[in-house]
Amino acid sequence: MTEKMSRKDFLKAAGASLMIAPLALEDLDSGQRSPVQELGKQKGVAVDVRRCIGCKACQVACKAWNKLPAEKTEITADGEYTNPTYFSGITWKIVHFKEIGDYDNEVEGTGGLKWRMMSDNCKHCMEPSCVSVCPSGALWKRSDGPVLYDVDRCIGCGYCTMACPWGVPHFDDEIHAIRKCTMCHDRIDQGLEPSCVSVCPTDALKFMTLEEAKRTATEAEAHGLYTYGLDEVGGTSWIFVSDVPFSEFGLPEYTSVTQKGYETDLLVKFAGAGLFVGGALLAAIKLYAERRESIAKEGGD
Repeated sequence: MTEKMSRKDFLKAAGASLMIAPLALEDLDSGQRSPVQELGKQKGVAVDVRRCIGCKACQVACKAWNKLPAEKTEITADGEYTNPTYFSGITWKIVHFKEIGDYDNEVEGTGGLKWRMMSDNCKHCMEPSCVSVCPSGALWKRSDGPVLYDVDRCIGCGYCTMACPWGVPHFDDEIHAIRKCTMCHDRIDQGLEPSCVSVCPTDALKFMTLEEAKRTATEAEAHGLYTYGLDEVGGTSWIFVSDVPFSEFGLPEYTSVTQKGYETDLLVKFAGAGLFVGGALLAAIKLYAERRESIAKEGGD
């Protein structure tokens, strides 16, 4: 384990470039970013909400494999009984428990109540916002899918926690760095499934190539089902299928625009505004010069 970089040391090294995140390439530091030579095709996980029974085996497996301690939690209210409620530095997997619809045995026609559960974690975006804003190169996207991080490079700036569309990365006070789901890349390297997938008794989680996961979701859409992860913020490696809207689970609606796309669009707008202001300024100077010349010819001041 290399010595952890302090914030002071990093600021000295980075200087004025702190606001520009470096390219987090897989071959950074002579290949140390990737523990394997051949990563293969991009991997994905297809999540079928209809199959989830809320057993939380995935949650337990995540804790066990990653040696994450338990933490004190509270059950949510307002028709959702999720526990733990949110991601944290030591909770990388949550299972939403959602009561959908209304039921009153004294009122006819209110028998639409149903339960839906959904296993949730880091989505492992195609173009991760957390990677794009990390100033120290602590986060990077592996070519086969997982979004990983180096705790020794993390300076605790918190940019990734603010940039993530789903609030996944969290600071761990114990190791003084961010932590989150790694898609069990160490298991993938050994030809195994992620720990949560391996214990799912109903096949609500299925490990496959990203191409297969997308095809599964596209076919589900054709049958009138809801999908999540195909297009949101450029697409993700975890793709969800459900018979109820994902807003029921608190997942926000996003367009396909990525963090990089947003930054590019913003720069174009700034550049366009600069050209407009610059053109207006040149026109004003020209008009002023012509007016002065006209006044001079007329003998005025």
